[in-house]
Amino acid sequence: MASRKKADEEKLKKRRLARFRFKRLVHVVICNRYWITEIEDREIGNNVTRNVAVIDRRLTHKGTLTIIEKKILNSPPADRTREQRRVLRTVLRKIECLQELTVDQLNDLAGCATFEYFEPGRVVLREGHHPSGVYFLANGEITVSRLRWDSIYLRHNDTPCGTRTRGQMFGEIALLHDCPRTATCTTATDCELLCLSRADFDRILKHTLLDRWRQLQLALERFDYFKYWTNDQVRECCLLSRIVAFDTQQKLPVDGDARYTYFVLSGQCMILQCLTVVKVHGTYRLVPIATNESAAGKQTSRDASAAPMQPTIEQRFIDVGTFSCGSVFGLGEPMPHRMVVARNRVQCLVIPRGWLFEKQQNVGNTWQRIRMKLEMTIQRDRLFEQFVRDQRWQRYRKALVREYVRLHPRQNATQLADVPIMCRVEQGEI
Repeated sequence: MASRKKADEEKLKKRRLARFRFKRLVHVVICNRYWITEIEDREIGNNVTRNVAVIDRRLTHKGTLTIIEKKILNSPPADRTREQRRVLRTVLRKIECLQELTVDQLNDLAGCATFEYFEPGRVVLREGHHPSGVYFLANGEITVSRLRWDSIYLRHNDTPCGTRTRGQMFGEIALLHDCPRTATCTTATDCELLCLSRADFDRILKHTLLDRWRQLQLALERFDYFKYWTNDQVRECCLLSRIVAFDTQQKLPVDGDARYTYFVLSGQCMILQCLTVVKVHGTYRLVPIATNESAAGKQTSRDASAAPMQPTIEQRFIDVGTFSCGSVFGLGEPMPHRMVVARNRVQCLVIPRGWLFEKQQNVGNTWQRIRMKLEMTIQRDRLFEQFVRDQRWQRYRKALVREYVRLHPRQNATQLADVPIMCRVEQGEI
């Protein structure tokens, strides 16, 4: 009887222990759900700027951190193995702002980067505070705000001035320029961050980012548009802009990519105008813009066995202008049937157009006036007349050459003595 009672007590004790362990496991899962799950994109809301960032993030989605990667990042940096650092190096390579770093720099980052999670509404950085590190946004969205003086209520208001999305870095300005934090960064969604201390930042990234920063500042100094900007505007512009190189005959994404403005630093870009013409019996006729699409559809659906003298629709590209060093384009000017192609190797300073058109950077409606100048396009009728004249000249030149060759046939009077001696040396047998 006593042994049975003792056995029941042992079973009850095991059940209580199992129940306690299960509750403990559930508690741990709930407390750590922020890093054992993958953060989804925020839904579309009423904030237009945030909606644009969400859509852009969905189009350029490059994956989120997996549970294994989060586990490695949560481990002490000194205990990470070589294989774990290799995994973290692959993760760091996916972050957009770190893609240009060398392998050695990525290895160093994999050995010291840590992981942090912030729920929505948390302040990550506070304007005016002493900087202690830099952050890389792996997932989520950060709202950047600054204190602005309100002359009506006579107080400082926290005014939003931008956002940071997946793949971007924030907090580096204060470390690069050795100054207090220049803005407040607040989480708008669930955010997963990779953190780097100030000492590690100075050792690994500071020199590289300073060189990149100086290049952007020198590029801005080459244009008079930015001469009267404040230091804060120059810093923000250097943070958002980048220098992009284009090879010869490469098309610049001006028509499809309506988010950026291009400032030519070196090289030349040609403006090509597309004319849709109909060729009938060797003569050309201009197709109106409204009927371009329908005419092209009829041409593609035409049977291949049609008569050879049927009208054919052709698209001819005409060089109508050049963007040289110091030029600006991509300000929202209409580009119907036009494209910008690099004439030689071109370097451009690329700045987000939305930020450039804000009131602080658009004093006196500078960019609208430049856009009005770019909108002064050449009339299609004049281009077509020039195209017809060029075609007539080409036909006349070919006919003139053929007539000259017919009247003056070629005579090959070359003799062996006329051939250079080096061309007549033969290899002998030894």
